[in-house]
Order: sequence, then structure tokens, then C-alpha cells
Amino acid sequence: MNAVPAREFGPQTMAARSKRPAKLRAFRGLLVTILVILGVQGWFGDFVTIFVAPASGIQPPALTPGSLLHELQLLPTPFFPVWHAFEGLALVVLAVATAILAFSWSRSRGARAWSVVGLIAVLSAALGGLLFVESGFAAGGSSMQMGGSFIWAFASYFLALYYTK
Repeated sequence: MNAVPAREFGPQTMAARSKRPAKLRAFRGLLVTILVILGVQGWFGDFVTIFVAPASGIQPPALTPGSLLHELQLLPTPFFPVWHAFEGLALVVLAVATAILAFSWSRSRGARAWSVVGLIAVLSAALGGLLFVESGFAAGGSSMQMGGSFIWAFASYFLALYYTK
């Protein structure tokens, strides 16, 4: 039986890894960052939806940033929904940056395409979250849109990371 030699890790392997351009390494770092934040966002979202949002809902707020923030602060533990909202805004900014940088820092069509799909998914999740809060935590379809789009974004950014290898 012929044994396959184990792959050795040494100076040549490290040199091959560091040959990635600095911009591509930074782009991969951005993708990992957005994946970590998405993971935290998912946990906070589940916590808010299950434990903080009243089952009977709240009076639907006016569709202005001030009204939405005011209604979130009236909940029993306002830190979690407010954190979730601001983290969602940060994800939108990061998703836009990722889509733009994918076209300038990566030559991979897969990374570019999945970054754009990730942006669309993050925007869809944000819209679902906005509509869920605006409904007074009563629109189950908006909650489902938020959760489903979150999964779509998570998968998209993992695929974008795969295509930057």
C-alpha cells in the first residue's frame, strides 16, 4: 500500500499564503468581520423576538427614526432591541462597503457576485426588521423575511469568502 505523504507546513507554505495581495487579505478580513457580526446579530435577533418583544405586540410607531427608537426604548429591556437595530445599521454599511470593495479589490467573479447577493440579503433583512418593528412586533411575515434574509446573507458571505481563496 502506498502511503500518501502528509502535507508539510513550512516556509514554502507560509510564503504561498502571504503572496495574496494586501487588498485581498483585507477584503477577506472584512468578509470574516461581517460574518462574525451577522452571527452576533442573529443571536440578538432571536433573543429580542423571543424574550423581549411582547407577544401581544405594541402600539405601532410612526415610521420615523425617532419614533422607532422611542418605542424600542419603552420595552422591558431596551438595550437588546436598540443594540440589534444599531448593529443592523452597521451591517448595512458593511454590506455596501463589501460590495464596492469586491469590485475593486478582488478579481473573482464569484466573490463579486456573492458580495452583491449578500448586500441584497442584508437590505432585505433590514427592511423586514423595520417593517416588523413598525407593525408593533405583530407582522410575522416581516419577522420571517428578516430571519430568512439573515440566513441568505450568512450563506452569501461564506461563499464570497470561499471565492477569495
